Amino acid sequence: MYDATVLASAALAIAAGCDYVRRAWIRETHPVPATWILMLVMFGLQFWMYWESPYRSWTANIGVTAGGTNILIIFLGVIAANIRFGTLSIAFDRTQRWCLTAGAGVVVFWSITDQPLLSYVLVQCIALVAYFATVKRLWNAPSSTEPALFWWAILLASLCALYPAWAKHDPFSWIYLSRAVPSTVLVIFLIRRTKGKQG
Repeated sequence: MYDATVLASAALAIAAGCDYVRRAWIRETHPVPATWILMLVMFGLQFWMYWESPYRSWTANIGVTAGGTNILIIFLGVIAANIRFGTLSIAFDRTQRWCLTAGAGVVVFWSITDQPLLSYVLVQCIALVAYFATVKRLWNAPSSTEPALFWWAILLASLCALYPAWAKHDPFSWIYLSRAVPSTVLVIFLIRRTKGKQG
């Protein structure tokens, strides 16, 4: 059961990332590079802090391990797609700049306090703020701007990660999943809401 849920979570996250890149490559979606740079930084911080903890494991916190892989795939694909179409431009909005600054502040806090768990919680709070940009865009969008399949795959990957977190009693994993699952459910709800407005 443990190995099956770990593999399922990883496979879903990687497949979702590859599908997102495919959509960007054929211009079905128009992802903004700055968004994925911010996501990469946030996942990098999460993984770094987790790996400095006594709970570190490639599989117990598969949500972050697979999620980070997913983000890296998308980041590279989005950059490549924007280079292909000559649209590569990196401009952070005010919220994104705030998140990056706050992330740097958490690293300073961590270096002073040597508290990876508390620092990890603070990064999750920043990631939650970063989600607001997607939520706001979906709330106001006249048509769907996000691929529903991608978000369903991410939700399933996170749900599969629940068992490894429980089996290994990993508090870092539970903290991540308690933020990731509700956030993803909210995005899916808003995607469905937007499609309902179109109908």
